[in-house]
Amino acid sequence: MLQVEIERAFNVQETRGMGDQKEPVALLRKWKVTLIEVLSMDPSPVLQLSDSRGLISRLQYNKIKAIQDPAEKIESLLDLIIDKGNGMAQVFLELLKIVQKDYPRLPSELIGGSDVLCDLQTAKKKHKHCVIRDNGKIVEYNSLPWESILISERYTPLLMVEYQKPFEDTIQELMGRGSYQAKAMVRNKSKVSLEHLFQTKGDFQNPKLLILLGVAGVGKTTLVQKLMMDWALGKLYQDNFDFVFCLKCRELNLLTGKQSLVDVLLLNHNYLLPSIGQILKHPEKILIVIDGFDEFRFPICQLQHQLCTKTDEPRNIDNLLASLLRRGLLPEACLILTTRPSALEQMKVIKADGCFEILGFPEEHREEYFQHFFADEAVAAQAFQHIKENEVVYTMCYIPIFCWIVCTVLKEQGKFVNNYPQTATEIFVHFIIISVKYHNFSGQAGLRACLQKLSKLAFCGVQENRIIFYPEELKAAGLELQDMTSLFCTEILVKEVVGTFSVYSFIHLTVQEFLAALSFFICDNCTLESFYDLDITLRFLFGLTNPSSQNQLAHHIGPFSPAATAQANHWLQVNIELYTTSAWSGEFFMKLLYALFEKNDARVTKEALATATSIGLPSTPLSKVDCLVIRNVFQQGNVPCNMEFNLEGGDLSDGLHVLAPVLHKFGRLFFHENPIGDKGVVHLYPVLQRTDCQISFLDLMETGITDEGMPGLSAAIAQNNSIKELDLWGNGITDKSIQHIHHIALNCPALETITLHGEKFSKTGRQRLDNLTSVKPSFKVQWSMNDYCW
Repeated sequence: MLQVEIERAFNVQETRGMGDQKEPVALLRKWKVTLIEVLSMDPSPVLQLSDSRGLISRLQYNKIKAIQDPAEKIESLLDLIIDKGNGMAQVFLELLKIVQKDYPRLPSELIGGSDVLCDLQTAKKKHKHCVIRDNGKIVEYNSLPWESILISERYTPLLMVEYQKPFEDTIQELMGRGSYQAKAMVRNKSKVSLEHLFQTKGDFQNPKLLILLGVAGVGKTTLVQKLMMDWALGKLYQDNFDFVFCLKCRELNLLTGKQSLVDVLLLNHNYLLPSIGQILKHPEKILIVIDGFDEFRFPICQLQHQLCTKTDEPRNIDNLLASLLRRGLLPEACLILTTRPSALEQMKVIKADGCFEILGFPEEHREEYFQHFFADEAVAAQAFQHIKENEVVYTMCYIPIFCWIVCTVLKEQGKFVNNYPQTATEIFVHFIIISVKYHNFSGQAGLRACLQKLSKLAFCGVQENRIIFYPEELKAAGLELQDMTSLFCTEILVKEVVGTFSVYSFIHLTVQEFLAALSFFICDNCTLESFYDLDITLRFLFGLTNPSSQNQLAHHIGPFSPAATAQANHWLQVNIELYTTSAWSGEFFMKLLYALFEKNDARVTKEALATATSIGLPSTPLSKVDCLVIRNVFQQGNVPCNMEFNLEGGDLSDGLHVLAPVLHKFGRLFFHENPIGDKGVVHLYPVLQRTDCQISFLDLMETGITDEGMPGLSAAIAQNNSIKELDLWGNGITDKSIQHIHHIALNCPALETITLHGEKFSKTGRQRLDNLTSVKPSFKVQWSMNDYCW
């Protein structure tokens, strides 16, 4: 149905276009001699306006400007306009109306009324048709130039919730957010839809400026495309907005000189030139979407200049954007800003009326995406089930780009075999192999040379936190024009043409980070120290030390540097040994665990953990993926006898059940101030009941356990043969649980001490528990010193 609507809109636009655009070129040809005579008296106004409004390119402008004869200048300009067809000729006629005060001898037929968009309703219809044309299709990352998919056939709903964290918080940008969706849904009760973004809520009456947050690849730009499309089709915001515009920050980066808001809005909407003044007289009926604020290369938080207040006043682009966001310019208009969380620091100067987080695909829609991707429903179901069996990969599939890469790899394999990639690195290895498989290079050396250039560019970008590259930067990396015309390069590095400029970006940030990691092994002069602070790239780097991954890629691009591989392995081994015998930060050790996980080498993992005595992740927030990584590493490696695992002060409400299969291997477990509560502690029951459980000390201080959780906990501990010390201080355990504590003491043979919070018990209750010593002399209750003294 949507396809019919789109095609109908295109047909209407083309029909109207043919009728509207018969006259302008004919008019210019008819009056060409007169125009040359009139405009050549002073070519500057018409030339400068033609340049600033995008009727001619900057190169064309400079060539015309270099012509000495004024008449030849105007003739060249008119020839260019006529060659561009009726549409551009019509815009030029409207431009003549603007400059008519500079040229009083202009023929009245030219400035008095070509068939143009001067009625707002007509302008609105024309604008909607163009929005449909520009947003009706999705171009996939590795599509050929003529390939595209209707947005209705591929778009999968995204989960969006109200953002409730302070802006100062930082958010991990790739993995570990899948389980956060469930918590967000519980906290917010239900998701937020596009339809309800501008509804009055709480302290915000008639919200005007909204921020949409999302990590890289989570679907922000596609959501904007869907918003634009639904508005143009009459499905969204019809009563709110007469005009919706989208300003892409990567396009704004390319604008040079001073621009007015009118100039910027007309950049991709020249057909609105006759009506833009009337449109801006009703700012309350305008929505401007600013997409990709994190890509904007100018800092607005440091802006000291006076804000712009006039829509036709030229300003530098950073001042113009700051004036919009800080409500100096068009304060009555509504704004939506999309960005990655990394740009939140700059937004402290922005007074937003609401902030929402895009969390990617919820679980039910991941399967829907597979159904959209694979034409065969049975194949889609089989592929999805295969992925669901790999918890790490499945959890990361909340990111649409990752989901697409996984589907691409599965589709290429044709069947779902047992050796399907288990880590993010292995998936990207397969993806790169697929990308190079069918492309002709001058042997292995040609492909290696191309990848060396791409990976060098990727590494420089990651180091400098940049995802947009300009032609001169490609040239500096050794990439010439002939490189960029190869199908392989166009699938990895995407070219975007903005006006007369070209910019490039990798198909996604994670692909850039993977190639940056590859540079360590195939480029000269790369040092491991350069990667220390690049968390995701560092994970990929250690993943690429896996012999199987190296062999698969080496078959296509040649050998990896043995020295680089040895250096990475040595660094990992030394730092794991150092960490497990010192008090390094939990965050750093988590980085090492991810390195081991991506490396996916059981022998190396066993060797790395052989001498470990203590693992500490205190006060470290652990996502579900973090816990999956920890579990996988300790399933591969042998845990030394009586090894300590410190999980104090974090939050395992989402991950304790994931860690449970390996917790029995540790000698001492610390959960102090980890709010697992009665619901979470149930995941420890099977751990404690295992016959091979090694836990001798269990710290459950201040974990939120109450009397309600004690029956199950006591039953589980009563079946345990290893626990000697149990600390339950600081919980909501009272006299009601005395019988369960009795049960633990009398049935757990190794138990010697249990620590309790004295103030929670009555005097009689404390005496009853103290009397347990007469029944079991080897056992005692230890009351906390600060709250219970006789």
